[in-house]
Amino acid sequence: MIGLDLSAAFDTVDHEILLQRLQSEFGVTDTPLDWLRSYLETKLSQHQSPTVWLDVGVPQGSVLAPLLFAIYCSLVADVIASHGVQYHQYADDTLLRLAMHADNTSDGLSVLTACTSDVK
Repeated sequence: MIGLDLSAAFDTVDHEILLQRLQSEFGVTDTPLDWLRSYLETKLSQHQSPTVWLDVGVPQGSVLAPLLFAIYCSLVADVIASHGVQYHQYADDTLLRLAMHADNTSDGLSVLTACTSDVK
């Protein structure tokens, strides 16, 4: 088992890529897509500093952040599966699992090396 750690993962979500993926891969269109676009642009305070537009990131600590991040990273699952590796993803945590025989770990390690390289 290998754990993948993405540093500052929620801060790297590109809004346009996320919105395109929601539309093309998950069928989110029209009003729901507009709501999500608005959500990503919303200021969460009555007191406002000078406006700075951010094209990346999802609000950490929000209910939607793990879901939006999982959608944003959904293509990673395809990459992992293409190597025949089992995985579990939740938000920015990904665990790769591959069964190996004790007498022949080199084949399994090669698969995991290739998989993690492609995920990068």
